[in-house]
Amino acid sequence: MAEHAFMVRAGNDNELVDEFESRSLVAIGWEELGDVSDVRSYEEMKARFNSTDEYSEHNSRRIAQNAGQVNRFALEMEKGHLVLSYDKTEREYLIGEVTSGYEWKPGDHPPGYPHVRRVEWEDTVSRDEFTTSTKNTLGSTLTVFSLDSCAIEITGVLSGETPDEGEDEEDTVPFVDEVENQADELISDILANMDPFVFEELVAAVLRAMGYHAKKTRDSQDRGIDVVAHPDSLGFEEPYIKAQVKRQQSKVGSPDMRAFTGTLGNGERGLFVSTGGYTSEAQEAARNAEQRVTLIDRDEFIDLLIQHYDALDPEYQATVPLKQVYIPSQDPPLEE
Repeated sequence: MAEHAFMVRAGNDNELVDEFESRSLVAIGWEELGDVSDVRSYEEMKARFNSTDEYSEHNSRRIAQNAGQVNRFALEMEKGHLVLSYDKTEREYLIGEVTSGYEWKPGDHPPGYPHVRRVEWEDTVSRDEFTTSTKNTLGSTLTVFSLDSCAIEITGVLSGETPDEGEDEEDTVPFVDEVENQADELISDILANMDPFVFEELVAAVLRAMGYHAKKTRDSQDRGIDVVAHPDSLGFEEPYIKAQVKRQQSKVGSPDMRAFTGTLGNGERGLFVSTGGYTSEAQEAARNAEQRVTLIDRDEFIDLLIQHYDALDPEYQATVPLKQVYIPSQDPPLEE
């Protein structure tokens, strides 16, 4: 029974699946790397990417991800390992066994995919044959990734067994929630690395997207107030909002909160935005302030950002580039 399995996607848009099957192979791109048979480790693979003109300008995260994929294909995959490729038109997986070492085949078919492994395809299996957790794993968008966690189930399905969803599948996080949580964390990563002054501008932009007239204050004259906002264009209507913005990991404490509330006069409202959250003492100080103060933490700001993203000024959309996608609002029901 195979203990190691890999997915190798058939091109960028499933266009190579027939060629993979008919020619008994799997292949990947990154042609500009050249022959990587002399590479001996993941670190060497990253170095190869960094020294290749076509990839050297990519950011470190992209280089690390792509180097990992080529490394899995060229170094980790071995004869006897299971390999899968997906035919999305038929919703079926080709499943076979790797029968060769890594080969460098420039100029061979498929063109543009010179890194090759030979495969003996054994069968095709419908996506519906797998458990929900395995289908989620198989759904990764990477070109090459490990399926070791699913190898036993894949082998069983290949031999005709019907996998048991298991009692713990009922406790699996719904796919839509998992995607939302991952998206929130990625947005949080962007905010965590954003210049504090740019973050202040972003807060003002979100308030404008919500319908307020908002602007960042001059840094030398802000007295701790980073953004001011009001309902009308001339600033006559109440409430007049003063906002302090903290892009930091640590929680805001009561001294900062009391200093902030002390700047609020009659008819003014306070808005405190802190990506690090607030201590219980700071929350108590905000509740006891003479003027009303609203506290927004990282998650609440991300919710506001997403909710009003379409109305955000394009230059600030560019600071947090988001793409709208449609996903099922719930996982498909389990079969009885």
